[in-house]
Amino acid sequence: MAGFVIGFGITIITWATLHDIYLIGVEPRHFTEYHRPLLPITNHTLLALQYATVATLGPGMVFGAFAFACSRLGRRVPLGFRTAWLTFLPFVALIEITALLVGRHAASLHAHGLALPYPAAFYPDGSAGIAYTQSVNVTAYFAAAVFGASYQLLLVLLRAKRTHAVAHLDR
Repeated sequence: MAGFVIGFGITIITWATLHDIYLIGVEPRHFTEYHRPLLPITNHTLLALQYATVATLGPGMVFGAFAFACSRLGRRVPLGFRTAWLTFLPFVALIEITALLVGRHAASLHAHGLALPYPAAFYPDGSAGIAYTQSVNVTAYFAAAVFGASYQLLLVLLRAKRTHAVAHLDR
């Protein structure tokens, strides 16, 4: 189980770090002014790494534990780490694509003076950069919950399919 937890944790932290490095490049104030300081870091890349790690350490461990549990139900025909992980990567891509598309949409709405995708309370200021980065970030969190639950369901279904195939062969 430790391999699943560590593997998924590293995957999620890597994705979140790349995500945050991109966002800090678009609008540094997203992290420098509107996030509570954790450590006295001013380097943008290290700042992004810090927030990505803290924000995803819990979810990474949770996804790893769930992936392990879903892939090993019944232990008759285990779904290995490699299959579970390779199945997970498209979900990570879908989360990021969804977030970037909503961010682009938010930028377009902002440019035309229209209401942003989320309530005003989600946006600490009215600038174009914050409208984009905050929309991307909020969407990433929501999409991670939706696509994460879908991923877990897929693992259960894959596990059930393999179990059924083995039971059929035993007859």
